[in-house]
Amino acid sequence: MHPRVRRRFMETLAVLGIIATTLFGASPARADYAAMMQPASGRVTYVVGGCPSDPRPTHMGIDIAGPGGAPIVAAYDGVVTTRVVNFGTSGYGNHVLITHASGYTTLYAHMQQAPAVVLNQFVTKGQTIGLIGHTGNSFGDHLHFELKRNGANIANQGYSCGQTVTRGHAIAMDFPGLQSNATRTIHETAVHGVAWKRMSTGQQISSSVFTTVNMGTGWGDILSSSGGYLWHTLVSGGRWVTLNSGLSLNATSMSAVNVGQASPQILAVEDGRLMHIWGDSNGWHKGWTGIHTTGKVSAVVMANNSIQAMINQGGTLYQVWTGGGAWHIASSGQPVGDAFEAVYMGGSAPQVMTVLNGQLHQIWATSTEWVTMSTGIVIAPGASLTALNMGGGWPQVFTAEAGNLYQTAVMNGSWTRMATGTQASGPIDAVYLGGGEQPRVYAAE
Repeated sequence: MHPRVRRRFMETLAVLGIIATTLFGASPARADYAAMMQPASGRVTYVVGGCPSDPRPTHMGIDIAGPGGAPIVAAYDGVVTTRVVNFGTSGYGNHVLITHASGYTTLYAHMQQAPAVVLNQFVTKGQTIGLIGHTGNSFGDHLHFELKRNGANIANQGYSCGQTVTRGHAIAMDFPGLQSNATRTIHETAVHGVAWKRMSTGQQISSSVFTTVNMGTGWGDILSSSGGYLWHTLVSGGRWVTLNSGLSLNATSMSAVNVGQASPQILAVEDGRLMHIWGDSNGWHKGWTGIHTTGKVSAVVMANNSIQAMINQGGTLYQVWTGGGAWHIASSGQPVGDAFEAVYMGGSAPQVMTVLNGQLHQIWATSTEWVTMSTGIVIAPGASLTALNMGGGWPQVFTAEAGNLYQTAVMNGSWTRMATGTQASGPIDAVYLGGGEQPRVYAAE
């Protein structure tokens, strides 16, 4: 970004009263209280064992009556260890079991459609995993929610019959071993001299949902959805600062791009909808694209400066583009892993790098079809991934695997995986600043 444009943008923020704030994220006095969030909105019609007016000794969960099609979100970070598609009239119907830290599990039953997550997928607190419905042994739209620790049913500690709950609000009970407002520090990994080095930016966010974009400052600009707002972390006056944009945002996935304007543009998944976010002299704005999705989004800028994106929806890769004043979506028909990233390498569609069956795969579009091919590179389970175009005709990929950061690129005609010698865990994103330098990789840990 031109320095004068950048300066005007910062001045505009000051006029709007958007205050630069460093997030230190002080821990609450009781870190385990209210650690989980309500998975759905509605009225509690049954608890474990039923209600005084209607005892049900075999009822093992909390029934939250809500409108059909309303989002269901994960109560806490965890891994999908059971995923069942059952449109019949018996049992839990379409349902998901998530295994969390410290022996906790949560179950979400009677979903209207097939769950929006896949088996062994890592999900984050607040991520949409399905929609309220009445599949299985169910009469009327509701979420059947089970909360256990080490097999013991503990849900009644936080619920009562007739209670009204709101999705995203805290479950008011103790959760020993969990953190209610765990903060993550943003770290930058870059080449200094001849070696990769990892350094803290000193900035903290209370979320794992973030994205990084090159806005021409010499560093990556970091956009995050944290505490119900959009935050902008950047270098100003030689130091890292974090700005509260003032825009409300509870995203489960987001991806920012530079289209040559003073601020980035963002595609974000919020409450089961794909939102378009942009900034101008009047502040930040948010609008619905008209596309329903609960998956992960990755956006790119095309040669004509338009935005395209790829979405993982239930394990299938979808392409999103604009045309005729509207947003459009279509399935590629290709499977895609939870860890994936879109990258523009030329042509009419982005390429995608993803992990499938434990190997790094490349997905691209020909003139007639989408094609998926393995690179032959083995990736550790649970890895996070980012990819970018550094020239040379092939994407470069960074992965955080088992606490370590790796770089994968085509060298001498073959895909090659190299250790950077630095640590990285959790979600990562990277920017290429040009000039033949190595990218800068950012992690929220």
